[in-house]
Amino acid sequence: MAKARTVVFVQGGKKNEADFPWMFFHLDPDQEAAPESVCLVFFDYPNAKLKIWKNILLKRGSAPTAAPDSETVLLPLVKMRNADGTLGGERPSITLMYDWVKQQPKQSIRSLQVFSHGWMGGPIVWNSAEYDPAGKKLEPLDQKPRDPNDTDFRIRDFFGSNPLAGAEGRKFADAFASDALIKLWGCVAPDGIRQQMQNYLKAPKGSSGDAARKAHLADYLGSIGDSFPMVMASELNLAVWAAPIGYGSEPGPVVPVTGGEKKVVYRGKFPPDLGKDRWWRVSWFFRNQDRGARFYTDVLKARIDAVDFVEHRKSWFDDARRVATARVEKGPFDSPRDLQRRLTDRIEAMRVG
Repeated sequence: MAKARTVVFVQGGKKNEADFPWMFFHLDPDQEAAPESVCLVFFDYPNAKLKIWKNILLKRGSAPTAAPDSETVLLPLVKMRNADGTLGGERPSITLMYDWVKQQPKQSIRSLQVFSHGWMGGPIVWNSAEYDPAGKKLEPLDQKPRDPNDTDFRIRDFFGSNPLAGAEGRKFADAFASDALIKLWGCVAPDGIRQQMQNYLKAPKGSSGDAARKAHLADYLGSIGDSFPMVMASELNLAVWAAPIGYGSEPGPVVPVTGGEKKVVYRGKFPPDLGKDRWWRVSWFFRNQDRGARFYTDVLKARIDAVDFVEHRKSWFDDARRVATARVEKGPFDSPRDLQRRLTDRIEAMRVG
């Protein structure tokens, strides 16, 4: 089988971030891949265009100077659902990208990268809302049919009659090479989630903390399991790189750190020196303050790339859930108080006898 050579970039709807795909893309999680010609497919959502370069040597730093071999309008457009339920301006939906991928030959796509903002429910292309036909706002995890006027990625897409469920989802997944790099660059940062991981790390050492660690691990895994990256990874059996749940990602020249901020400069080299180089990276706090990188590698057994994005895979998630739900084995006694209680019970039993 021929080597996969199609690279797909998806640009979110903010025109002032148009440089980000060309500044930050990489084709290997840890090191710079050798330069080679690829078929570049660019879903340019801000301009509602699909641009394809059939044979281009990708260069980091700026958009391609050569004209694309084909450029078409992303159609059909839909009237986007506003937050209050009304309909707004016409926009191309992310389902157009889904449909395009499903039409590609098996194992032909080497990389899919989505350069946009994000949240627990998925990458944000236009920040549309979603309502049911009765006019009620849909909940992110309810698995009901898509709102046809919703334009964004959704967790529901993998369930029911939605566009990435069942056989349609298999078509989508089959288009990717077995080692494809799928990366969602935006944040996955709902409030309160980091504390679940911190509670695990703060549990008492040794067997006395086993039950607490399992409970806190189960809490955090529940949050991971309800996030778009892990749902996508689990339902389609793909590896999906994304920010760890509870953390933002930083593409700018100023990085927030404990007690202040750090200025960084773009050099375009991968892997970057995260102490000096500007790169779209996971929050500084994940590795340096919260010990999150060690938690993911040592406890969850997950891979982390050169800029701290996590590889979401069904395999490690299922293994971690088995650990979290396994029965805590008790030793002869669990604490000095427990030993004292057992000895007292035995003395009382002897007296009664």
